[in-house]
Amino acid sequence: MTGSVLPRRVTVLGFARSGRALAGALLDRGVEVTVADRRPEGELGEGVAELRARGARFALGDEPPEAVLDGADWLALSPGVPPASQVPAAARARGVPVLAELEIAWRIAESEARGRNRWVAVTGTNGKSTTTAWIADILRRAGRPVALAGNIGVPVSAFLSERSARDFVCEVSSFQLETVARFRAHVAVVTNVTPDHLDRHGSMEAYARAKARIFANQGVDDYAVVNADDPGATSLPAGGRRVPFSRRAVPEGGAGVAEGWMVSEARGERRKVVPAQDLSLPGAHNLENALAAVAVADCLDTPLPPIQEALTRFEGLPHRSQVVAEGGGISWVDDSKGTNVDATAKALEGFPDGRVLLILGGRDKGGDFRKLAPLAGRRARLVLTIGEAAERIERALAGTATVERCATMERAVLRAAATARRGDTVLLSPACASFDQYANFEERGDHFARLARAASERARRGLEDDHGP
Repeated sequence: MTGSVLPRRVTVLGFARSGRALAGALLDRGVEVTVADRRPEGELGEGVAELRARGARFALGDEPPEAVLDGADWLALSPGVPPASQVPAAARARGVPVLAELEIAWRIAESEARGRNRWVAVTGTNGKSTTTAWIADILRRAGRPVALAGNIGVPVSAFLSERSARDFVCEVSSFQLETVARFRAHVAVVTNVTPDHLDRHGSMEAYARAKARIFANQGVDDYAVVNADDPGATSLPAGGRRVPFSRRAVPEGGAGVAEGWMVSEARGERRKVVPAQDLSLPGAHNLENALAAVAVADCLDTPLPPIQEALTRFEGLPHRSQVVAEGGGISWVDDSKGTNVDATAKALEGFPDGRVLLILGGRDKGGDFRKLAPLAGRRARLVLTIGEAAERIERALAGTATVERCATMERAVLRAAATARRGDTVLLSPACASFDQYANFEERGDHFARLARAASERARRGLEDDHGP
């Protein structure tokens, strides 16, 4: 059966999570696999010996494209590898299809489940991780078998050892969408489209085109769920039935807010879901995420009780406006996933004026930090900069916010702890990538959380010393 789906030989370019999982899934199905990565074997982590024992060939270091692509029928591309780089360009010149891990895994899953899977794909500049996880939580509470997969952390390929039908709920990045060909989601979601990853895509237009690929293969029986409040999302072409969501009103045929209630018309009839104030996650951005999740659940004919239960009990995800420490009347909030200007702006909107000590900086992704200036000037009593983008941020905020350069997270946390007053929030929402000082945003957030807990403990002990036993 899989012989008609998969070719004889595949080169997997990039041995991170998705490449490792896909290589294993292909070997399971009798495909000859070459794994290529510019790193030496000692830097690749676990899995090399196991896959080599199963017959995989490894092309590591600076091997020429000819060696990497020798005999390949497909080139499978990990999301971190730009499609315009040397090996993908050489593959295209040879007529070798360049396909995302998501694309190949989808083809395998659809072939083996014979079309019995349901696919939900969520993309967007911000909110896609929380929205994806919230949708999965709703479907699980409704008794559905769910694979929460994709850019959220576990590749789709990692679920291919079990061949039964299920609901695949996938977070999909613009990097993955660049190299999909036939991938089709029954319900596709775009939370918003604002400037991000311009260092890779080159322009806002190219970035938006990549996001629009999530709708490219949908038909009239599919659903395109879009944020009606976001011009970037609403401007994308879609072949499926449009289902809008809005926190400002209840759009026709979609989900929104009326008289304090979340309301949905996505199933045709208008019905109240839950009071907006009862959502388990606060903030305007989470109201948008919840509305998108409601719209998706209704498109999939999900009963109301599990939707209500998930909306009021979902605990959220790490590094997304997560309170990681409290002490001395000061809250410490980890929003390390806020890796672009729009995400940081949404995080700041949830706090009162003048009560935030904001940690900004990291590796610049081409964002316009000037857009943060008015909001940072109102909300942040002090901005502490770290990383490579510090100087650019300081220039952008000059004259609107008080900014101090700290260079490292340790110095920023020490300065925040020394400056914060009771009722303040120290917010890490960097508006930048983490790769100048950390392996990923999770590592950055974990480091901040450890430092924040230590600062809170020092503050608590200081209060005890002041007031006595």
